[in-house]
Amino acid sequence: MSNPYERKGPAQFWRTGVAAVEASEILPLRPRRFLLDADDSIATAGSCFAQNLAKRLHSRQSTKFLRTEFIAEDQPLFSALYGNIYTVRQLVQLFDEAFEQREPALLALRRPDGRYVDALRPNVFAAGFADQVHVLRARLEHLAAVRRVFTECTVFVFTLGLTESWRARIDGTVYPLAPPVVSDEAEIDDFEFHNFTYQEITEDLRGFVERISKVNPGVRILLTVSPVPLTATYTDEHVLVASSHSKAILRAACAELEAANEAICYFPAYEIITGPFSRGAYYEANLRSVAQVGVDHVMRAFDANFLASASDDGGQRRPGQPPRLELESNDRVICDEEELTKSIGF
Repeated sequence: MSNPYERKGPAQFWRTGVAAVEASEILPLRPRRFLLDADDSIATAGSCFAQNLAKRLHSRQSTKFLRTEFIAEDQPLFSALYGNIYTVRQLVQLFDEAFEQREPALLALRRPDGRYVDALRPNVFAAGFADQVHVLRARLEHLAAVRRVFTECTVFVFTLGLTESWRARIDGTVYPLAPPVVSDEAEIDDFEFHNFTYQEITEDLRGFVERISKVNPGVRILLTVSPVPLTATYTDEHVLVASSHSKAILRAACAELEAANEAICYFPAYEIITGPFSRGAYYEANLRSVAQVGVDHVMRAFDANFLASASDDGGQRRPGQPPRLELESNDRVICDEEELTKSIGF
């Protein structure tokens, strides 16, 4: 009886696909469901790590990065100024709010310095706003920009970041940060912790795909999972275990959606950064922030998987060929979660 694995190639075996390959040469290729070209309009959203992809796409000429909203510093954090969207529920809520299907009960929060912020994007405008009226005015402008993102993109890239969340008891609105972390006036009893389950996340993903497909027929969706561990967990688990739990659920949800829809593709940025072949080199000293060399590797793999200009060997570089690094700065990546530990001293 023949071994059924005899028909598989080198990439399907750990020894030849990982262990015997130079770390920088490992470019995990996926079945190509679609390619990107100069005519594609690419939008991004998601957690902290997604900002790296947005900056790289914005800086290159071979792809068109869709931006519908800007700030004075002109930082291409995302396609619109929605800040970090850590959970799929946040993404669904943003879509519904943009198309006037929901309105959050709590929007404006007053910071300890007296300035107001949009509770759904508390760190986007560092200076804050003078009052609640200005928060609402900026929010309405923002939602118009968000509608353009959803209707004008040809490819929507979403990086899933967390399962843990804080939501308002009154209407279920999920926030990027627990409002009491942002404002002393927010009462903790008005909010509750919720750790989204696999079923909830897959349902939310399906719901988002249905929504965006109605307003933008033919849009393609590229899913990734953030390799950045949790800053802190509100569960009673060790943060290492809680991080593993969260990422496993998010990765599995991506796989289910990809299997069910030809217009959805998963890109393995998570596997590239967390893979043991890097021997920890893709993280900074805090073992959480992704190092520049890791981002470079992710972008080489992105090109190999999705750019029509990639070489016939799928982007795999031959031994001895120097890596094609991109030198744009990776500073000023904003992570709302960092606020959780500032008052604790970690």
